[in-house]
Amino acid sequence: MKERSKNPLTKAIARERIEVLFSQAQEAFHEHPERSNRYVALARRISMRQRVRIDREFRRQYCHHCYAFLVPGQNMRVRVHRGNVVVTCGICNKKMRYRVVRPHVRND
Repeated sequence: MKERSKNPLTKAIARERIEVLFSQAQEAFHEHPERSNRYVALARRISMRQRVRIDREFRRQYCHHCYAFLVPGQNMRVRVHRGNVVVTCGICNKKMRYRVVRPHVRND
């Protein structure tokens, strides 16, 4: 197994590449949805290899079961249920739930 780099610059480069791959996936989805799925797979592989977390905004753009790139209204369904956002993948029909937390408002 290849030894991972100890240079912190490589993690910054990995984050940039992940961001670029997700933007390319967004652009390529309408013409080639399978290509956008490939971009997600590459981004995940970069994040695993360099041990970099994928940002929340990007994590919510793909299915965590089949790793398909998700676009609302095209291949995913979004519902709000009891304080959760429920995202249903249109390809594998798995559901992902994200908690919606309201900020606490003080009445003085």
